[in-house]
Parts: sequence; structure tokens; C-alpha cells
Amino acid sequence: MKYIIQSITMSDFNILGNELEFKKNAKYPPIELTLDNGKRVEITGKIDRVDIAQNEDGSYVRIIDYKSSLKNIDLNEVVAGLQIQLLTYLDAVTTIENLLPAGVLYFNLTDPMIKATKSMTDEEIEQEIKKQFKMQGLILADVKVAKMMDKTLDKGASNIIPAYIDKNENLSNTRSSIITKEQFENLQKYMKKIIKQISEEILSGKIQLNPYNNVKKKKTPCEYCEYKTICGFNDTQNGNQYNYINQKAKEEILQSIKENV
Repeated sequence: MKYIIQSITMSDFNILGNELEFKKNAKYPPIELTLDNGKRVEITGKIDRVDIAQNEDGSYVRIIDYKSSLKNIDLNEVVAGLQIQLLTYLDAVTTIENLLPAGVLYFNLTDPMIKATKSMTDEEIEQEIKKQFKMQGLILADVKVAKMMDKTLDKGASNIIPAYIDKNENLSNTRSSIITKEQFENLQKYMKKIIKQISEEILSGKIQLNPYNNVKKKKTPCEYCEYKTICGFNDTQNGNQYNYINQKAKEEILQSIKENV
């Protein structure tokens, strides 16, 4: 709670709401999509937190999700249809409230352990702990908006958001997790496309054994699945195959999305 409060007080963003729901008779209506065959799909859900802010360029919104473990946005998983929740909510809120996208962020509610030496002061230990609560995700490639999220940010790295301002007072593309307004809009369009595809597959009864496998993270849902004995998936058997997630660079992914929305 201490670090959540600090991140709010050190920001020009104000909380629009907590645990905002998308469903009938809630703050927001269900997210609706019409498929190519004319069928309608309604998506319901809940956002942990929605923040808004305004400057001379417009009004902005950021979506924040609280996680009990370390989490970041992996665009390779976004393209694979695995990390689409926050971007889907962002698209819905920007449309309903007529706002510009500022970011999608995870606030990791971890219990951090740090390596400390006897020579470290209490203040230095506090700073190391604080770094563990730095939000991860994607933010708008706009210095003014970044500084609205962290009013203490002048140059160097922010302790609150994934931003680094270089000596030329620009956001570093290599040391910040940033995308442009156009790239945010392309991602939002891609979310609609991937949700439609998923919906059509569900309605057509597609149930092939094809779990994802993120080789880089050594991660597959089979590791924690409670239904292994029912499913019977085994990649050593004929016909059983993982859906391997590509490992492409951010710019390559964003260019591919741009060409396909």
C-alpha cells in the first residue's frame, strides 16, 4: 500500500475508478463485437484501476493491473493472443471516454528480497526495495506524459514507470518501454481482430490439443494444468504439437501488426 500511495501522489494522474466492470448495469457496458457471420459476442470483465490525466495536448488514460507475481507485457505473447486483457480494456475505455492512450501497466504486489551489505544505509535499502515496485508494461512515447506519471522524473530512470530520459531530454527507446500513439492504435485494432478470431474458433467448436509453449520463458500451461489425465496431451505422440510462441524484437512485431490491421 505504501508504494501504491507513493506512485499516486508522485503522479498527475488521478484515479477514475477501481475494480471497474464491463457488464450490464455496471460502470461500462459489455464489450461487444460483431463477427463476420453476423453473430454478436459480449465480453465482460473487471479492471483493477483506471487513471486519467490532462495536459494541453489532450486527456489521457492508463490501465493498471495488480499482480501477485512479477509480470510484464510481452508483445510476442500479445500477438499469440495470450496477453490481450489490458489492451482490450484500454481500447474500450479510450472509446467510451474519448481519451488518448497513456499506458497499460502491471503493479507487481511482490514481497521483495534484496541483496544488502552491512555498509548500506536505511535510505539505500529503502531505495532498493522501492525499485522492486516499479510498474512494468507499455507507456506512450511522450516525455510530457511520462513526466505526468512521475513528477520527480527529470533525467535518467524513473523509479515508478518503465521510462528513461536521456541527456537530450528524450525518452530512450532502448531503456524505456514505449510505443507511439499510432502503435497503440494499431495494437487496439489488433486486439479486436484477435478476439474475433478466438470467438469464431470457440463457436466453431475448435478444441484441438495445441497448448502454447514459450521457449524463452520455459513456460507452458501444461505445467500447472489440473486436467492432464483427461487431456492426454503428449508432444511425443503423433498429432500432439505445441503452439510455439515466436521470439521477435519489439520493432519487428509492431511493424508486422501495422501491416496486418
